[in-house]
Amino acid sequence: MKAGVVGACAALLAVANAAAEPQRNASWRNATTGAPLKPGIYGRIEVRGEAPPLVHAKPVVAKRAEQPAAQDPVYLYVPPGQLRRWADHCAKWQACERPVYFVRMDGSPSRLGEWKKTQRPQPQASLVRDALDLIASR
Repeated sequence: MKAGVVGACAALLAVANAAAEPQRNASWRNATTGAPLKPGIYGRIEVRGEAPPLVHAKPVVAKRAEQPAAQDPVYLYVPPGQLRRWADHCAKWQACERPVYFVRMDGSPSRLGEWKKTQRPQPQASLVRDALDLIASR
């Protein structure tokens, strides 16, 4: 009896989450695949309405054009390695001379920011200096 109730609740939650997903990302579509925006499926993003969460607040331009032309920014969801070395990978996306906003899918401010939260705080230089002075005075 309990297993049936638990299974029914799990199925209901799965259906509710699936129904909520398209509504949340209704204004963002992966133009490369034509599918809704999903983690792990990279491509150019069509934005209709509100902009998706971004990695950087300002657009990134890999290579400046000799004659700059006013171009609309492009929204891209790319693998993290390509984002770090964008100038090496921009040609794959045909966006070297265009301003690019990188879309963030995981909801975290940055992976480095999350990593820093897990590290122990380092002692301040003055505390170390005070300890060394105390040892030297003995």
